[in-house]
Amino acid sequence: PRRRVERITKMSGASSSANIDSVEITSAPLVLGALAAKVVCPSAGGIATFIGTTRETFEGKRVLRLEVGNSGIVPCAEASVEIAASSAHRNEALAAVQFAIDELKSKVPIWKKEIYEGEEALWKQNKECVHPDSGSVNEPCS
Repeated sequence: PRRRVERITKMSGASSSANIDSVEITSAPLVLGALAAKVVCPSAGGIATFIGTTRETFEGKRVLRLEVGNSGIVPCAEASVEIAASSAHRNEALAAVQFAIDELKSKVPIWKKEIYEGEEALWKQNKECVHPDSGSVNEPCS
């Protein structure tokens, strides 16, 4: 596939006891905001989202694209992760989105190669992800 992206959905169902967590990995480009429609429910008074995109600069260097491990290419301004959460109140929805992205970054060893204009590419590690047995940051996949 050209690209792999992760989506985490935290949905609060029609009744207060029905909660659904869903993770989707796809090679298709994300449609910005489309995930929010999947978490709409009658008991929700708030929906929060997070969309992580490839930024065009890093430490003064122009970024052309990301190459994410064996997953593919993510051009500038395109999303690589989308998270949506709904809840009866906004604070819980916002907290759920924060929790989901923090958990993703702490549990999944994400390595990305930033391709720069006119400079050598750089592999960047997901600094938040630490191997549970050794306490060290995971190595990139070969």
